[in-house]
Amino acid sequence: MEQPKGFEVFEINPQIVAKGKKTTELVRTDLIRANVQVVTDGGETNLHAHTGMDAIWVVMQGEATFYGQGDGVVGKLKKHQAILIPRPKPYWFESSGEEPLVILHVMAYQPGAVAKRIDYSPRKELPREMVEGKFFGQEGSET
Repeated sequence: MEQPKGFEVFEINPQIVAKGKKTTELVRTDLIRANVQVVTDGGETNLHAHTGMDAIWVVMQGEATFYGQGDGVVGKLKKHQAILIPRPKPYWFESSGEEPLVILHVMAYQPGAVAKRIDYSPRKELPREMVEGKFFGQEGSET
């Protein structure tokens, strides 16, 4: 089916990881960007913030726990729950369920602002092990 100019249909079917984290970009314009992350043990982020960018995180599979400064819990999310992270709030998150976390990340950019990442703690080296031939959304991959 041919799409009218300017529209873009895309699939959300990232490869599953056995360890660590993998980010797959889905779509972008000058104002908005979306990616999907698959996160398992060892894939947690460091405490950081973003300037010029608000973000929404939507859990598609698994569970996520989001933390603010001082490691205070700001949200425990299950499948189909979401959190808004406004600029420039510091946060970090981890997979906190039994299965790999698949989380949609939608970012909106403030026109004219510089979107920059501010790290409050060192970025983590993320060893990653992929699960060959297993993708989110394929039969047998999603629980």
